[in-house]
Amino acid sequence: MKKILLLIFLTPCLVISEDLFEAEGSDGDFEFSLDGQACYDYLDKKGWSEGDNASRKGSKFYIGVGVDSSGIDVNRTSYIDGIQNAFIRAQMNAKTAIAESQAKVIQSEISNEFVQAFKEGKKPVNIIQAKDEEAQTYEDLSMYQKMKVLIHQRLDETITQENKDKIGEDEKALQQEVDGILNQNVFKDSVSATASSNIRGMKVLYSNLSAKPNSSRTTVCNVVVWSENFVKYADAMVTGNFKVLSNPKKKKKPLKDQVKKGDSLMVTFGTFMDRDENGDMAILSYAQSALKTNSPNSQKAAFNVAKLKAERAIIQFRSENVEVAEKIETFEVTTEKTDGMIDTYSEENIDRRQKASASGTLQGAKVVHRWIKKHPVTGKGVAGMVVAWNPSSANFSKSMKETLEKAPEGRKSSSSVNQPVDAEDLEGGSSAGDDEDDF
Repeated sequence: MKKILLLIFLTPCLVISEDLFEAEGSDGDFEFSLDGQACYDYLDKKGWSEGDNASRKGSKFYIGVGVDSSGIDVNRTSYIDGIQNAFIRAQMNAKTAIAESQAKVIQSEISNEFVQAFKEGKKPVNIIQAKDEEAQTYEDLSMYQKMKVLIHQRLDETITQENKDKIGEDEKALQQEVDGILNQNVFKDSVSATASSNIRGMKVLYSNLSAKPNSSRTTVCNVVVWSENFVKYADAMVTGNFKVLSNPKKKKKPLKDQVKKGDSLMVTFGTFMDRDENGDMAILSYAQSALKTNSPNSQKAAFNVAKLKAERAIIQFRSENVEVAEKIETFEVTTEKTDGMIDTYSEENIDRRQKASASGTLQGAKVVHRWIKKHPVTGKGVAGMVVAWNPSSANFSKSMKETLEKAPEGRKSSSSVNQPVDAEDLEGGSSAGDDEDDF
């Protein structure tokens, strides 16, 4: 009961979903709940739709929704990692949707084959066999029967009577089935599609998790946005042209003060982009990992995993190659038999493969918040990291690297600079960076 109450009082970012199959309606039909409904509700609230949209200034931007789920039982330690993986897949689904919207190569092959076989009277071979049965001597047999006799004599030398009795039983049964077919229609439909694109400048606006304590399925979704402006921001991050990222008239809170707090941390994944206190476009990247035990080593390992995945998400924002290949095959056979019976058989095979790759050098990323909490559904420990990037940190890291790479002059000296991370809970929200003026 305590776990249920905890879920009810979580922030709006954590939504308790209805059962996948809801109660049977009055008309006898089942009602299905829509996975990722919270993300679509967010779009409706903002007045946006999936695909291309226009901002208040008239500029175009693309909105994508990625939905996925994890079937790992909540009582397993790997449940938290399964949720992290589901969010990664959800974001990949949104990215591949963008790639497919740009250029999708589709190949289609449809075939329909109809065969009818009508049989009446005696087969010629049966007539020959009848004559062979009336033959008095070997010489009176047909050439066909003589060959059969010769073969049988050779086989009789090595095959037992028991095996002789079994020979041909399956073939006879199959032949009887084939003989009973009057006509048959075979329909094949094969569709394949491929798409690939370099996706950069796509950020998360909203993330949501839907779970119930007794459910074996957890659904997650993300709302992502792409625009030409964000591509410019991503390119500026790589080239160091930080003037593109700066707008002193749009100063906001420091990044640490934009970090989400409380239970909303457990349902926030990926990169959120917004202005910092200097008016520079900056990134907050959220990731988490399950605590395998309560030991210090387990905490360290979980923090390392979360930090690396958060940093990877920043690299993915800058540039990522996305590929998708999909193939759908349907097969249907309708068979009419001579006894009037009609049999149907159908088959469908779906194969969808997605691949996303990213690489690059990251300068100036720093941890602005780390946390450990007990998950409200599982009661198990979760470790999370929030990694930030902004131009000022990148400039400082670049300057520090250049200084350290210079050959020392005169006497050698050593110094250390400590930048402790403040891990206190800070203000945040269920979404970030959805100001259309930045699109």
